[in-house]
Amino acid sequence: MKKNIYYSLLMSSIITVAAAEETRQVDKHEHGVGELNIAVESSAINLEFMIPGADITGFEYEAKSDSDIALVNAALSKFENFQNIFILPDSSNCDLVDAEIGINQEDDHNDHDEHDEHDEHEDESHNEFVAHYSFSCRNVKEIDRIDFPYFTTFPSSGELEIQFVSEAGSTSFEVEGDEPFIDLKGKI
Repeated sequence: MKKNIYYSLLMSSIITVAAAEETRQVDKHEHGVGELNIAVESSAINLEFMIPGADITGFEYEAKSDSDIALVNAALSKFENFQNIFILPDSSNCDLVDAEIGINQEDDHNDHDEHDEHDEHEDESHNEFVAHYSFSCRNVKEIDRIDFPYFTTFPSSGELEIQFVSEAGSTSFEVEGDEPFIDLKGKI
């Protein structure tokens, strides 16, 4: 019975996140604000980041010059080592099972927020860094806190809006660089 309730909650959350993601893809994005979805199921934890390109590289158009391509490659390299982005407690004994890092490119300039200089770059596209990490943990209940060196790795990032779901329920957090962690005591 408890598992059925959990799976219903998980599926509802996944559907909600998927619908929100689809809506978010066509809605505005906000510079300085990244999104993170975290799901904990049994001994697995999955983290998916969606960050506006301007927060990571300082621009959001498609990289074409050698210097812009170098900036994007350096950023992707930083995402490849998840400890540049987040840190799970050692006591949770989590092993990285899979990681997917990439860039989503959007061509519609109308999907933009917080800019006054629209006329200067009307034909430019917007990009978003996407990183998905999957872990298998021998002691997932020991994850009582996640730290985010992300804010020092990418200092132009101002905030992470986090959606969290586990067998214990779901919640949301807003994390900023001055307090770069979430407290998960009692949430897993």
